[in-house]
Amino acid sequence: MDDGVSSHTKRIWTYALILISVVALVIVIVGLLLPRADPELTTAPTPSSQEPDPAVPEMPEVVEEPVDLDAPIPGCGTVEPPEEPVYTAFTSMVEESYDNPKFPWFNGPKATEMSNAVAELLPPRAEIEFASPEQSLIFQPITDLGESTLDPPDGYTSAGGSVVKGDAKGGLNVSVAQSSRPIPPCVAGALDERRTLPDGVLVDVQDTWRETDGVRTLSRSATAYVPDGSRISAQASDASGTAGDENSGTIPVSVDDLVRIVVDPRLRVSTPAPPGTPAPTAGCEGDPFDDSGPAVTREQARKLDTALASIDLGGAKLPPLRLGSYSEALLCTGTPNVTPTAALDISIVGGRQLPVEERPVQGAGSRKTLRTLADGTVVQTDVSFSGGRSMTNPDDYTSEAINSVVVTRPAGTQISVSSTAPSPDEALPLPQLESIALTPGLEL
Repeated sequence: MDDGVSSHTKRIWTYALILISVVALVIVIVGLLLPRADPELTTAPTPSSQEPDPAVPEMPEVVEEPVDLDAPIPGCGTVEPPEEPVYTAFTSMVEESYDNPKFPWFNGPKATEMSNAVAELLPPRAEIEFASPEQSLIFQPITDLGESTLDPPDGYTSAGGSVVKGDAKGGLNVSVAQSSRPIPPCVAGALDERRTLPDGVLVDVQDTWRETDGVRTLSRSATAYVPDGSRISAQASDASGTAGDENSGTIPVSVDDLVRIVVDPRLRVSTPAPPGTPAPTAGCEGDPFDDSGPAVTREQARKLDTALASIDLGGAKLPPLRLGSYSEALLCTGTPNVTPTAALDISIVGGRQLPVEERPVQGAGSRKTLRTLADGTVVQTDVSFSGGRSMTNPDDYTSEAINSVVVTRPAGTQISVSSTAPSPDEALPLPQLESIALTPGLEL
């Protein structure tokens, strides 16, 4: 892929991949719902024992903590035996939005308020691992499961990420939903204790383990059932990593830490965000086909933020750099209103080769340029256009111009700066974009 491709083009590629995934989801989405759980508390069934088929990959061997069906559960008057899991097929498209009218309790500011609350409620010396917004314990757009056999269907929002506390490291996921369904009964193996708080909130807690192919994963959870209909769940484990296959042996948060999170009033559906609370910063997409380059640390990102803060944008402010959704090597930031009509996007990545002059395409009228500075830095510029018709109104055609500059340093740092506007004259001019990309200190 061309090193000079703008961030706008990368977004188009990403949206295309997301669309393919959504189309697949329209065909069928099969969820496994535990008898006691809300949609967010799902798990895969343990494979039944049978003769292995040579043509089918061997299923992992799963061993769970033994359950004493006759043991009482503190806080429960009666204990029911486990039931066979219930499968529910959803035949509607999964949609996500910060402003879904079906769920009026949730919006962008509410997501920010809940995310801040979870961060503040972590135990002392615990910190959220540097990651993309989707993996930084920031509540994501609500998941609308559409029409299903659930009555009524419960949409939920969740926040996930890895938490580090000394030598302990593991995943933490918090989910919030509004539900009118009854509180589930106490089921053996599903909880260790049910706590009844003075304000009428019930909290189920569990501390357990599971082994997969001989590797033990520790996990614990707390789920709050609030009288206002809030279902708040926090689940933690000692597993982290992109595949969840890195086990530290110690969960960085305790059961009481999880309880403190799920009972906090700021996470309840009846608690609005304070006026003036902003929505979460929009994520930015890297190139899903290229995850090369060295991983970027939080310290490197903050150093680059200092360099970006020296740029005069006429009063506009850039949010802190964050990792791209598809890469641990790409940093990005931007603002949709660097001027009243223009947006600005900046991305920084390391480990890049210096680009070479491309052969012009006959008759294409390309506006790309490439030149090499005295210190070996390569500067590429481009002016491009994009447009399309609305899927809901074919008569509604929109177009935009993209001015972009890509600077590649001899040491491998590549800075891409682009400005999008209705016309090239409204976008930030190429000399200004080049000045931004050549800001001293923007090197990994």
